Amino acid sequence: MKNNHKLNIAGVELPLSSDHDEKYVQALASELSRRIGNMTLSQAGVSKLEAAIVCALDLLDENYRLQLEIQNMKKGNK
Repeated sequence: MKNNHKLNIAGVELPLSSDHDEKYVQALASELSRRIGNMTLSQAGVSKLEAAIVCALDLLDENYRLQLEIQNMKKGNK
């Protein structure tokens, strides 16, 4: 069942429909807001959009590396 959420990510209000519960989705939004905020505060001239793109790339990289690690572990168990 889809749950409707109202998120605030780095000061931007976003509606989201998700299969996940409110607490989980809000925790993700909070973590993303923290990462974007840290980046915009620590590096002068970095916009929220630029920070969001870098965060997306970082998270995709992390996900990709974990998927490769899982594949390698599965190959090692065969």
